[in-house]
Amino acid sequence: MGEWRTVRLRDICDSVDYGLTARASADPVGPKFLRITDIVGESFDWSTVPFVKATPEQIEKYRIHSGDIVIARTGATTGYSKWISNPPDAVFASYLIRLKVSSDVDSRFVGYLLKSDQFWSYMKGVLGDKSAQPNASATTITDAPLRIPAEKSQQQAIARVLGALDDKIAVNERIADSCDKLAESLLDQLLAEDTEVKEIPLGEIAKINPRTVKPVAGGYLRYIDISCVSAGRIEWPKRLPWDKAPGRARRGVSPGDTIWSTVRPGHRSYALILDKDPEMVVSTGFVVLTPVKVGPAFLYEIVKRDAFVRYLENVAEGSAYPAVRPERFASATIPLPSVHALQRFEDAVMPLRCRAHAANQESRTLAQLRDTLLPKLMSGELRVRDAEKAVEESL
Repeated sequence: MGEWRTVRLRDICDSVDYGLTARASADPVGPKFLRITDIVGESFDWSTVPFVKATPEQIEKYRIHSGDIVIARTGATTGYSKWISNPPDAVFASYLIRLKVSSDVDSRFVGYLLKSDQFWSYMKGVLGDKSAQPNASATTITDAPLRIPAEKSQQQAIARVLGALDDKIAVNERIADSCDKLAESLLDQLLAEDTEVKEIPLGEIAKINPRTVKPVAGGYLRYIDISCVSAGRIEWPKRLPWDKAPGRARRGVSPGDTIWSTVRPGHRSYALILDKDPEMVVSTGFVVLTPVKVGPAFLYEIVKRDAFVRYLENVAEGSAYPAVRPERFASATIPLPSVHALQRFEDAVMPLRCRAHAANQESRTLAQLRDTLLPKLMSGELRVRDAEKAVEESL
């Protein structure tokens, strides 16, 4: 194993820059506008990143390139980072800082290093008790002492091992996205061609919150709260004992159910449950929709359409913290095709949903392996050749 040396983060960067202060737009008024909320979480999807109106000079100054690293500098996710690969035309927002790593250091290796215990131990120390609104300046963040292999080739070897797992996860995400888009297209086609479509209340084809779960003494659960869920995605939670579970852990779910956040519906926090995990429990901040008279694929697809989201936004109550009452879900008007059309749709789309789910399950396993290997590789405890064997067996 080669030699390792200790450096300050700023010493292995050619530049450290703050981002653009501007307002994001859903309309394509300019380049993509990368923000903190876009880089937090396991998955990363440029299609969900908004746009920004910017001058040519601003675009040039704040443009993101392959190999750049962006780090959150404020809020609860201060210190979270993302290594950038093959971005579209994009700039970064002011609550991020951008690192351009020196050419004599592997930037992807540094990206993984910023997810390691040594960086996070430093960040926790400098943030201290800033619990109300954590923040750190670029100077503070880049003062982090980091231990790295002296040879760039060894850095590249470590990044290559971990990157193989992340590259496969990215492939799985594309598979899931393709399945999602095809399912949307098939529903659009069905509703356009079926002459027997009628309008009904959602409550006629879905039970609302059918099961309440009680704490189990000595038992465990996988608790899904709103922060775990984005549009069609669940960040898989760890098991925790019931005596550590929050009071909102009360909604029971089963395979085939759809969960929809009642809070800020415009954020589209919904997902289809396909995991057969009896320990799974979701927050009372979700509505659980259990299909009746229709299949789970149709129910899920119909409640993720733009028209349904607009309805929820219109009936949400409260300006600072808009929320939708469960009965409002039941009264939502949705289009219902004929019985035969529904069956054809379910036969075509449910296999797509299962394929996407299998890809997501594999990604969970790969992410767990990556997160196990990362600290051992970064500390020098594990040799690259041994890590390569573990990765080869998993791919």
